[in-house]
Amino acid sequence: MTEAESITAWRERALLRLVEARRAGDQDRAKEIVHELVEVHVALGERRTGTSEEQRTYLMARSTRTPLPELAEVGIDTNEWPLPPSSPMRAEPLPASPDTEQRISSLFAAAGPLGDRRPPRPRYEARHRPQDGQRHRNEPLDWAVWDTNLDLPVTYHPDQELAEYQADGASERYAKKFGRRRETT
Repeated sequence: MTEAESITAWRERALLRLVEARRAGDQDRAKEIVHELVEVHVALGERRTGTSEEQRTYLMARSTRTPLPELAEVGIDTNEWPLPPSSPMRAEPLPASPDTEQRISSLFAAAGPLGDRRPPRPRYEARHRPQDGQRHRNEPLDWAVWDTNLDLPVTYHPDQELAEYQADGASERYAKKFGRRRETT
């Protein structure tokens, strides 16, 4: 087959030669021609030869498992040929170095579970803590401003509103000065 020649014209001549070889009983010549047809059509399926129209026609026939009619007439089933590539071959991934694996693992560990995307808790919060038994001038101080990082009380107040006000203010000041990130101890 020449570069300027279309696959369709070449295939017609090759099929005529195949029919003549079979009539003459020349099985070796017939096998050669079938081998040529396979090679050319594999190249067509890989888009290395033929016009874009011929490539589309061949690839459509192969994807629908429909043999090309002119080849089917002489008893050639294109479904037995190698499949054309549907996409470029994927390169095998290279193994990562232990250092890279360690860095990636530490990033995933620092990120936490996928579903755990809650904003960080405020540094301080109000908690009802009558069990601590804190009193001032014999008045119970049941509400604590709680340091959520250290898990300890910071101060106690007699009512919830005052404790929440102090905790919110302290959390805002802490966030402005040190950022929203919680410290770990």
